[in-house]
Amino acid sequence: MFDESRLEYVVKSCSSEDTDGLEELLNSMAIDGWELYSLNEVEAEEGFQYNCIFSRQAEDSYEEDDDIAQVGHFKSRMEKLFHYKNAPSEQAKSLQDELRQKNERVNEIKQLLDSNSIDIDREGLNQEISKKLSERNTLKNKFSEMLSPANMYERINQDVLTVVVSEELVDLIDNEKNGELIIESVRLRQELTDKLGYVIPAIRFISSDEMAEDQYSINVRKLKALSGIAYPGYRMFIPGQANIEKKPRGAIDSIDSVTGQKVFWIEEGKTKSYWDKGLTVAQVIAKHLEFVVCKYVEEILSYGEILNYISLLGEENLFLAEELIQGAVSLGDLRYIFAKLIREKVSIKDIVFVFEKLNDLLKAEYNNDQLVDNLRILMGRQICSDIADSNNYIYGIIPSVEQNTKLKKSIDKKNKGKSFVQNHDIKEFVKFVSEKIKNSESDISNIAIIVKPELRLPVFYLFEQVITQLRVVSEDEITDEFTIEVL
Repeated sequence: MFDESRLEYVVKSCSSEDTDGLEELLNSMAIDGWELYSLNEVEAEEGFQYNCIFSRQAEDSYEEDDDIAQVGHFKSRMEKLFHYKNAPSEQAKSLQDELRQKNERVNEIKQLLDSNSIDIDREGLNQEISKKLSERNTLKNKFSEMLSPANMYERINQDVLTVVVSEELVDLIDNEKNGELIIESVRLRQELTDKLGYVIPAIRFISSDEMAEDQYSINVRKLKALSGIAYPGYRMFIPGQANIEKKPRGAIDSIDSVTGQKVFWIEEGKTKSYWDKGLTVAQVIAKHLEFVVCKYVEEILSYGEILNYISLLGEENLFLAEELIQGAVSLGDLRYIFAKLIREKVSIKDIVFVFEKLNDLLKAEYNNDQLVDNLRILMGRQICSDIADSNNYIYGIIPSVEQNTKLKKSIDKKNKGKSFVQNHDIKEFVKFVSEKIKNSESDISNIAIIVKPELRLPVFYLFEQVITQLRVVSEDEITDEFTIEVL
């Protein structure tokens, strides 16, 4: 009888070059009731070989076999066979063992050559010892390289941006299969550069069998920033989009990873008659990637990028660039200021203008947050221009006197005034703004919440993840060229 909860495993090997031998091995194991569990190509002493793991249900009465492992011992035995490829400590141990074996054989041959026996093949032994010494030297060099601290520095470098996808989404990052997500990331990089002057670093795309079905993850410096589920062959819609108020039959309910808003996914073939086609899987992930690179800009923007901005400044105004470099403002201060502007979607593309205005402010004594606030005021015309429609109208949501009072009372002083304490008044304000936007016929890109200067930052953080496209500006940043149409 078989115990369905217990499996046994066996490992068989054959040369990677012996395809006939591999086929014969697979066939013979199948005849004996074994199923192929895993096949790995590894480096052996004599070239490369296939290590094949086979499994089958274990019988109650089986003969003890050194090659067969019960499931309880399977993990440790398999790790010994395969894990060394990725673990430096295991690689070092493997090299040590090989060196010891080579040394033992070299010593054996030396003893034979030193003996007076006439029954030995001295020519053959000399050739063998020459080969073993050469192999030993190669192993010593490999071992020395592995011990070198320089190799460890390669492990210190981290990918700044990584997008990890499950096996179901792997076609999105496969260039041979159009790689739609790669194309979307290129579009996103160009868009952020043109719109904000923000050049995001290279993105590493990888697939992982450890991800859940249809899952993706966006990581910043190896730490997960956002993850979600996307359905290949479907498009994502928000209720009300394309005049769809109710979820169509066969659509998949889901939640947007950024806003927490209810969404649904409809098969692409069923959206052909819609005037709004929704978002493809690649477009959804790219949209979420845009949110991540802006929210985590302080972790992404490097000193190297700041030096690139200074280099651009030097091409236009060498005197100002030299003055900045000589200590008027540190690289750390510039990185902080630029990151704050980018996160609030304030463009620094006109880099010479930004530096000139910043230099004007440096004549007075401000801390970095005050510099950002005052720099935004000097850049008011650029900020308003980015929000206004073609007629220079900005559709503003302006809190009432009562709402302003409640917002000011809700500021979290423990967080230096950068956020609100969550309470009923704050929830009501979010509801108020959401309804204003929902009932407006204006494009959200032309809508802004216009608040008192001390409320701008906490209001921005409040809506950053709720309504990602909504802009928040201080009333001091509105210039005469623009008309405010109150919603």
